[in-house]
Amino acid sequence: MFRFFVTIVILSVLINAELQRIPLYKINSTIIDHRSSQDRLAKRIGVIKLPLHYDGNDAYYGTITIGTPPQKFNVLIDITFPDLWIPSKLCRSNLCSLRNRYDYTKSSTHSSSYEDFSFVYDNKDKLIGFLSTDVINIAGTNVPNQTFGEIHVVGMNRFFDNLIFDGILGMGFSSMYKYPNMSLIFTNMVELDLLSRPVFSLYLNRHVSFRGSDKRFYQGKLTYVDVIRETVWKFTIDQIEIEDTVLCMNGCQAIFDTLTLRITGPSSDVANINRLIGATYTKEEMIVDCDNISDLPYVYFYLGGELFELTGKDYIIKLEQINKKTKCISAFKSANKDMETMWILGNVFLRRYYVKFDMKNNRVGLAHAK
Repeated sequence: MFRFFVTIVILSVLINAELQRIPLYKINSTIIDHRSSQDRLAKRIGVIKLPLHYDGNDAYYGTITIGTPPQKFNVLIDITFPDLWIPSKLCRSNLCSLRNRYDYTKSSTHSSSYEDFSFVYDNKDKLIGFLSTDVINIAGTNVPNQTFGEIHVVGMNRFFDNLIFDGILGMGFSSMYKYPNMSLIFTNMVELDLLSRPVFSLYLNRHVSFRGSDKRFYQGKLTYVDVIRETVWKFTIDQIEIEDTVLCMNGCQAIFDTLTLRITGPSSDVANINRLIGATYTKEEMIVDCDNISDLPYVYFYLGGELFELTGKDYIIKLEQINKKTKCISAFKSANKDMETMWILGNVFLRRYYVKFDMKNNRVGLAHAK
């Protein structure tokens, strides 16, 4: 485990203002240079240093607290599903022992119906527990009587095993819930008048902003695309271009996924992209020459009539091998058969752009992140 330090901006003056932010910490080897004009401004407001943990993966987590007195948890931000869950002190597996576990006996505000809770990732990895209710603090704001999943059985779970985090903070649509007594924390905050409208923005290199967007963190204006299915943040890509090749010519469906690093899509389209960037197949990976990254073609995504590009630096993933040599692989990967017709834009795409999720108007806004 390597420990780096990154400057995290705490804008305490905004705690009671229009925006609420959860600082995001990156589980990755890349050290981000935050010495921008925004950071210099923030230093005059108040700055602290927090460790950035790296375990060889690429995921982003924020810190919340649960209970009275507060118990701290690092949670991944999931924009696909609405579920909020954390490990319970009742979980005895090795995977749970490596994480912060919620101890309901130490919280004076805890209550539970002990209704069964379960969740399955990728149709394989199952989590089992029960529903509990407690006060949850997000970026200085208390959300009382919030129900969440308290996990006590993990089993063989590759997703839980591969990343260092405690739980999941879901920001998907509440229509995805299968538990009538479990409300989306985002919806709960609106109903309690903690938020004026059901809108949040994602800036992977910094924070999640509740209540709206912050123009200081993106360039130009936001381009909006309509959500075409009010159960997930699904939208339409107008088309995709690389060099003289046009893909998704008649439009195609896509979703964002913060729990996925790569970009997945129809196998024929992905094969075309990997061919045009000169990737060669080796041991289940598409490999490119690390010396050629700066010369690789741009990949253009057209959304809402506007162009959003990815450079070779964006879509090539550098992995350090055991022999200390660097291997460069393409982030473009063929989708599973059950998702063959849809594109999934993971963190390779999301960390390049500032994204606003508007539940009230069922739309997503994008702009170039600063």
